[in-house]
Amino acid sequence: MIKSKNVKIKKIDAFDNLYIEQELKKLGLEYVRWAVIAVDEEYLTVSVSYINIS
Repeated sequence: MIKSKNVKIKKIDAFDNLYIEQELKKLGLEYVRWAVIAVDEEYLTVSVSYINIS
């Protein structure tokens, strides 16, 4: 089943797609797609659709 949720990822100075995808994997998310929806001083808010394997 595919689910969606928003997650916060610690922001680094030079973030890129690879950094975001690695952080999503660390959270245990088998993502299908993702998009950055907000950026503040400390965090990136990412909307992620993922495969729920549990």
